[in-house]
Amino acid sequence: MLIVGPIHDFGKRFIPKDILHKTTPLTKQERVLLEFHTIAGYVLLSYYLGDHSHPAVHVAFNHHERRDGSGYPRGIFNTDLLVEMVATCDVYDALVSSRPYRTVNYDNRTALEELTKIAETGALDWHCVQTLIAQNRAGHPSPDKIEVSVEKRGTPPPNNCYAIIAD
Repeated sequence: MLIVGPIHDFGKRFIPKDILHKTTPLTKQERVLLEFHTIAGYVLLSYYLGDHSHPAVHVAFNHHERRDGSGYPRGIFNTDLLVEMVATCDVYDALVSSRPYRTVNYDNRTALEELTKIAETGALDWHCVQTLIAQNRAGHPSPDKIEVSVEKRGTPPPNNCYAIIAD
């Protein structure tokens, strides 16, 4: 079970490096290739783990699916809590980590506010986002005991190309 999070993006090993390191918006075709990493991860982990129903295989395949059906590769309504937690952490990591398509990372506050916005739309599980926010608070209080501010004071990085598709 412990390998589920660390290997959820295993399929990215087979995406061309020029797409993974691109500093400008992706084209539609490049986006299709990037999204293929979920299917590649499913196939490869099924083979390497010898079990297509292993939780790590399931998470690798579904970690970009969303509760509201807006994700990929299948556009299903994801309700699996393990997938939700990995998806929430994956989005958080993508925001706070260095990426070639933006000059600076999101600061912690802005990243958590961005996750809150996504959860408010119904795309991510609210409890998973609340759990991550609780882990970022002093003393790591229980997620049920924290109040998430609706005030948005963070500032997203300028010139961020995340999720923008080129003509």
